[in-house]
Amino acid sequence: MKDLLFFISIAVCPSFLFAQTTNISQGEKLQLLQNVTRLVSSYYVYPDKAEEITIHLKKLYATAKYDSLRSPSELGNELTQDIFFISKDKHIRIEYNPGLENDILKFNASGKNADKISQVDLEKERQKNFYFRKVQILPSNIGYIEFTNFAKSSKEALKTLEAVMQFITHADALIIDLRNNYGGNGAMVNEMLGYFFKDRTYAGRAFNRIDNTWTDSYIGTENKTGRLIYNKPIYILTSSATFSAAEGFAYALQQLKSALVIGETTRGGAHLTRSFSLGNGFVGFIPYARFENAVTKTDWEGKGIIPDIPAASENSLIIAQQDILNKKLLSADENENKKTNWLLNYYKSKTTVITVSSSKAKSYEGRYAEFEVKFENNELKMRDTNQSVIQFKSLKPITENFFQVGEDYQIEFLSDIDGSVNAIKMYWGDGWSEEIKRLK
Repeated sequence: MKDLLFFISIAVCPSFLFAQTTNISQGEKLQLLQNVTRLVSSYYVYPDKAEEITIHLKKLYATAKYDSLRSPSELGNELTQDIFFISKDKHIRIEYNPGLENDILKFNASGKNADKISQVDLEKERQKNFYFRKVQILPSNIGYIEFTNFAKSSKEALKTLEAVMQFITHADALIIDLRNNYGGNGAMVNEMLGYFFKDRTYAGRAFNRIDNTWTDSYIGTENKTGRLIYNKPIYILTSSATFSAAEGFAYALQQLKSALVIGETTRGGAHLTRSFSLGNGFVGFIPYARFENAVTKTDWEGKGIIPDIPAASENSLIIAQQDILNKKLLSADENENKKTNWLLNYYKSKTTVITVSSSKAKSYEGRYAEFEVKFENNELKMRDTNQSVIQFKSLKPITENFFQVGEDYQIEFLSDIDGSVNAIKMYWGDGWSEEIKRLK
């Protein structure tokens, strides 16, 4: 039995630009078409679709559709579009990439060469810190991990992953940012998922077209005692660019761990893909395996991961933090409640658009002890007159009388019964607040 996400698509590099000094001949076009249809017929994950694709391409070739194409890259792109017309599969692709085809041939020809290629890949991934971009503890003890790919499951990559998970282990909640993650290695996906499941968990089953078998898939490993397990709330951020293995990671946690997905619907590529040499510099990426989730009995192919909380990608991090903080309020003591509300108001200031009328804004002008408030160029500003350098900070409205002042504090304008502003109340992130009377 194989672990979960053996099936997940390996993200492939985007097409490279090659200097093309020769045109592709009609004979090479025919050879390419024959190789494409042979591989699709033999390996594409849906046999019925494979047959449709083969028939479709042969009909197009018979109509001389490709006769006028001379550029190898244009031919590869045209074939990809024609295959997609039938398959609607975002992983299947024909690409002109002589360098990659050469690597595939070397890899297939010799285990020794394969090891050398793997060492080159490892060095590239090492230089990119195995794609981990940011790991930090956000305010209110919220863990945050941002990474852009799933590296190959090497010893060094696993040590880096372990360090990442160790760093956030005491966080009250965890945000995993996949907004710029385009896929990667399925084995690494399973390794990372293992940090969220205490027991070996049945995840579904995978179909492999190459040997026409179904295999049960599991998350985690039964016999790894002492391994760190993170069992607090998990939030996953997605965008319309999130793809492939990143989608599989999010889907598994969403369906099996009740993680909340926030953001945009993802691209919808669920199939495991293998690259094949097609001759004359061409490479074919053919999806050959698919998965049925234990809960949904399907996958995300063509549909993408549907977020639990839809949001524009650029707002999803703040929304996740707000959701975590609102839930913290349910059990917070008085002082923690004040600090949590301060943060909620801070995040609200980043997304809320409030217009304060000029007359209302002018009513706030004046001195409050050492603080001066003025309305200038349609903007409320505030400064500390004790500072030697005159430096006003903008007041960002949260409500008509409540404002965020820079990154430091918040102020509320207080009024008498008759509506006259007589004081401000200042709030700091540590829970402290102070009321200051108006002088003039």
